[in-house]
Amino acid sequence: MPRILLVAVPALALVGAGMGLALAPAGPEPVVEIAEPSAVPTQPVSVVVDVVGAVARPGVVTLRAGARVIDALAAAGGVTADADTTALNRAAVLRDGMRIYVPRHGEELPAGTVGTPAETTIDINRASSAELESLPGIGPSTASRIIRSRETKPFARVEELQTRGLVTARVFADIRELVSTR
Repeated sequence: MPRILLVAVPALALVGAGMGLALAPAGPEPVVEIAEPSAVPTQPVSVVVDVVGAVARPGVVTLRAGARVIDALAAAGGVTADADTTALNRAAVLRDGMRIYVPRHGEELPAGTVGTPAETTIDINRASSAELESLPGIGPSTASRIIRSRETKPFARVEELQTRGLVTARVFADIRELVSTR
C-alpha cells in the first residue's frame, strides 16, 4: 500500500469528523436567567414609644424590636412609689409609636394607652415575627407562615388565621383575645 494512503486516509477521516461536529446542529441554547433582587420585607430593628405618667423620667424611649412594656418602664427610670401598675400588661410586646401611660393610685387609665384592650392586642397585619412568637402556641415557623400569608392578602378578620390553615383550633382559642386586625 502506498505510503500516501496511510497518511491521507486517517487525515481525511479526522477532517470529516471535525466538519461533522462543526456543521452539526447545536443542542438547545442554554437558558440564562438573571435574578432580580426581590423586595424582602425587613423587620424593624427598633421601636420608639412614649412613656408617661408615674415614671421617674417620662418621655420618648427607643428600644429593640420585640421589647416589652416592662423594658419601656425600665428605660424611663422605673415607676414611682405612687404608680398603680395593676392595669398595665407589663408583658405586652411594644409596637412602634405606642404610648404607655402609668397611672397613679386612684387615677383612671386613659383610653388608647397600654392596658386597654385595643392597645394590648397584636395586629396580625403588622406584627413582627417576635411579636407573633410572643403569642401562646406560635413558634418561628408559624409566625413566618402568618407573615407570608398576610403579604399575599392582608387579614380582614382574625378568624382567617384558622380558615387559612395557619393555626389549629386550639391555638386560635388561646390567642383569639390577644390578636386583632386594626
